[in-house]
Amino acid sequence: MNPTGSSNALRSDVLRVLGVLKVATADQVQRLAAPHLTFRHTGKPTEAARKEARTRAHRAASQDLKRHGLVVEAGHSRAGEKLWSPTAAGLEAAAAELGRPVQ
Repeated sequence: MNPTGSSNALRSDVLRVLGVLKVATADQVQRLAAPHLTFRHTGKPTEAARKEARTRAHRAASQDLKRHGLVVEAGHSRAGEKLWSPTAAGLEAAAAELGRPVQ
């Protein structure tokens, strides 16, 4: 576990999704890589609280990857969510995670 709260598996999720989509929010990463988390937080009182709970770990994983130079912040979505994009090194790491060539 890293200081920000992410695990290797979650960083791998972020890299795999960004390796395919090239730009994504933490919400998109979570929905694609770990859709089961959507149902785990249904007891939260509001939609915002549910979203915060299910995306927290993937946001932390993105921050970890940013510190290592594998992803960068790529602006914000129309809904105001932070977008993430892989760097060249991140694309290489994503290709390794996906088991396919960088191209």
